[in-house]
Amino acid sequence: FGGDHCMVALAITALPTAAAIAATAAARQSGAVLWPLYLRDGFEWGAAQFAGALLAENLASIGALFFLPRVAQHYGAAAVAVGGLASAAACAALAFRLRSPPMHVACMVCLLSGLSLLDAHLRALGALSAPPSLQGRAFAYLGVLSSLGTAVGSLATHLYAAHATAALLPAAVALASSALLLLPFQGALAPAPGVAADGKERCEAEWPEEGGGVDERAALLRTKATVRVFTE
Repeated sequence: FGGDHCMVALAITALPTAAAIAATAAARQSGAVLWPLYLRDGFEWGAAQFAGALLAENLASIGALFFLPRVAQHYGAAAVAVGGLASAAACAALAFRLRSPPMHVACMVCLLSGLSLLDAHLRALGALSAPPSLQGRAFAYLGVLSSLGTAVGSLATHLYAAHATAALLPAAVALASSALLLLPFQGALAPAPGVAADGKERCEAEWPEEGGGVDERAALLRTKATVRVFTE
């Protein structure tokens, strides 16, 4: 398999992951910037109430961090990323339209804690879809992309000034679009647990001429499978 084909496949799988990382970072920053403003204006909350909401968000992040690896192991890392993006999009669309403080806080806690975990999860997923020799560099580049998304999310105060209840709608649209973009690439980004289990045997059986260790051949298997989707 030519190197050019592999580079094309890597670019094809990297683009939706990069878009999801940028959307996640921008949405997380938008929510972090706008949440205290909305609590102040919508519910007349002060610093003490906001501190309690932040504590709930931190505790939720800790709990989600404990369960995320187990869920990803059971359903597949890419499937968790798509489901997380779709859930975050729903929370972003509803958060500033809920007039009940407990419901609003619960929605924002799910949104911000989920986005914090998705950022690292997506960066790891994108880096692992690259060949082993490029994974460290890919993770660094994706981290830069996340920082750029954070910078864009900081502009959300302009949207809030125009229409407070619709301020997170762009974030919701970006997250939903990212979930749709990632949906067709789940197998190429990270195979489901059953596929990953027999990936080594398939590599050795189908491409015995390829050098490198088993992990390198497993990465090559995902890349070549992606090429087949777009060339056959």
